[in-house]
Amino acid sequence: MKTRTLVSGGIVVFACVVAAAVWIGTQSGSWRVIHNHSESLTIPASWHAMNKGKAYLESLSQKDDGLWLLPGLNPADLPATAKLMPKVGNHIKEWQVKKGNQFTYYGLWTDRHQSQAIKIHVPRSQQNLALAVLGSWRPSSQSAAT
Repeated sequence: MKTRTLVSGGIVVFACVVAAAVWIGTQSGSWRVIHNHSESLTIPASWHAMNKGKAYLESLSQKDDGLWLLPGLNPADLPATAKLMPKVGNHIKEWQVKKGNQFTYYGLWTDRHQSQAIKIHVPRSQQNLALAVLGSWRPSSQSAAT
């Protein structure tokens, strides 16, 4: 009886390890760099350009999940639940909004008379992926300003 329990437990643990490895593998995938005027980002290769390169979405069926390159962003227009994230660099502010099992991240870069903004929206299971994309965001003027 103990042997059967140990074998069953071992099979369950092995199945969990395999499932976790598959999940991690699908989350990492392959990446590509996109350039938009004076900014660059690293995004999953599975995100497709939409709206003449103003959005990169995971799939056509999930029209909310992905990245948007915004023409501007007024922090006062963010949802009341937006939480300012720790400072990541000069002239950059980032916010996180959690709504149910969805996360939305906003990034705003401002310097003198110009600004650039992005929005990343993903399900909870892709939160780390969204943070990686947000962390890769580099407006070209940023390197000269920092």
